[in-house]
Amino acid sequence: MSKRSHPRVKAKRLAEVRVEILWEQAKKAIKSGRPEIARQQMFSARKIAQRTRTKLPQHINRRICRSCGSILVPGDNCRVRVRHNRSKHLAVTCLNCGRVKRYDINK
Repeated sequence: MSKRSHPRVKAKRLAEVRVEILWEQAKKAIKSGRPEIARQQMFSARKIAQRTRTKLPQHINRRICRSCGSILVPGDNCRVRVRHNRSKHLAVTCLNCGRVKRYDINK
């Protein structure tokens, strides 16, 4: 008997591929000066991931603002700082909405 792949597994693989395609298109839209189109594409990518109960890849998730949905480009629409307050961390501030994302820097 041949092995069958489960429909959920196929859906998750397809969702991962679609999210990557939308990410590439959003990067092209940002480079061509159309941030609103990039925001819509990343909103669609987030919805696809939610529907299939998968996480967005870390390299994508760290580049999207949670509150306004814009793609964070250092020097363009976000500010990146290394902070030493309680522990050493990276603070990324979205200049569109003011939201701050913090990432611990482990030694």
